Amino acid sequence: MLGSALLTLGGFGAGALPVDGGPAVAVGLLGFTFGHGEILALTLCWIGIALLFSGWLALGPRALSGRLPTRDAVWATALWSLPTLPAVPMFSRDAWSYLAQGAMTAAGVDPYEFGPEANPGAFSDEVSPDWQSTATPYGPLHLLLMRGVVAVSGGHPAVGIVILRVAVLSALAALTVLLVMAARRTGVDAAAAVWLACASPLAVIHLAGGLHNEIFPLVACLGAVVLTLDGRVTWAGAAIGIAVAFKATAVIVAPFLLWITLSRRRDDPAVARPTLRALGDTALAAAVAMAVLGLTTLGSGTGVGWFDAIAVSDRVINYLSAPTAAAHLIHAVTDSPGFEDVLAVARQVGRVVLAVALVAVWWLHRRDRRTALRGIMLALLAFVVLNSLAWPWYYVWVAAFWVLARPGPRATTAAVGTTVFLVMAIGPNGSTSLYSPVLSGVAVLASLAVAGWWWRATSGIRTPSPERAG
Repeated sequence: MLGSALLTLGGFGAGALPVDGGPAVAVGLLGFTFGHGEILALTLCWIGIALLFSGWLALGPRALSGRLPTRDAVWATALWSLPTLPAVPMFSRDAWSYLAQGAMTAAGVDPYEFGPEANPGAFSDEVSPDWQSTATPYGPLHLLLMRGVVAVSGGHPAVGIVILRVAVLSALAALTVLLVMAARRTGVDAAAAVWLACASPLAVIHLAGGLHNEIFPLVACLGAVVLTLDGRVTWAGAAIGIAVAFKATAVIVAPFLLWITLSRRRDDPAVARPTLRALGDTALAAAVAMAVLGLTTLGSGTGVGWFDAIAVSDRVINYLSAPTAAAHLIHAVTDSPGFEDVLAVARQVGRVVLAVALVAVWWLHRRDRRTALRGIMLALLAFVVLNSLAWPWYYVWVAAFWVLARPGPRATTAAVGTTVFLVMAIGPNGSTSLYSPVLSGVAVLASLAVAGWWWRATSGIRTPSPERAG
């Protein structure tokens, strides 16, 4: 709790501040936002991050050995997330863009055709200059939610941030509950699932702190999985429709619900033709999903322009995307004249490999519900790695399904080390560290050191134990 409190405090000087300087300036502490004051704020942020990791890593061996009560993992998530409630956006300025998109929708300006600069005002003033002319790649339900937040905020961006954080923290609580439900239905340790996905510094920093909208479609997708496990396919279809209406990434999860449904039908001795019944269930769920997506699209009043706007993400170039990293390496080694040409080819190859990988993972994980859950995790991991764009918070999708996929100890060690690197890849104000050799080197060394410590600390621990009562 102290770690997240220090992170919040430091964020008032070093976070993704509003143009007026935020709370520190409002109380007369302008010096906290620049110079030596900003250095102090940054120091508080990184001390807070170190404390968050210390607490998280201390719980880890108990969680994976089955000795951590589920309620303790849930309490850890709550105590590490709630202190961010009064914080400014951290590690990204995306939340300001979200609000600007909501203001555009309310004003009748199409966010799929224009950037925030087309709707001047208090909300667009907070958007980074890099994104002022950029259309949104998010779905119609995202726009409806942000329009609602803007309406309730009374036109005040700072109030909008508080409202958005309440929504994000509520969604994080829902994710925690759904993970417990999914774990208990699939025979894995709920405490381990919550520890890795919800109590992780990656979730606390980039969801609770960064206010990224990944949390909303992720909750809907996990809800769809739980509903499918329970045989409630109509509601599962509605949940998938909601997820895709937030962000197109959610469509990756949908095909695997067929295998979960088929496994459930096969396990029911009263079902004569399980394959046919499963196909019927899936068709019904798909129809409901399309209906929900259509209704939200009509409700937003913006049409289907978001399908074309998804391509705006190609503007971002960083090493977290394998095709982008490969393009940098090839360009450096071959000294070819045009980096953009190399990048375009690398990304196209990445798209082809990703398409093949997604189909292969889906088909190879059709045996039963356990393999289907592993398939979901691997498909999401393939997407994050091979997509043209990747940010650290994209990995919360993978983390949510990690324990449900029953990974081995080596894979989990790699996941813990990667979490350290991902958190260190972005600074508190949203600036990337990936193009600084020194900062990147420190992040790599820290992740390797933590991974090495984790491997020794968890020696003898294998996969998470079955869920215990309570």
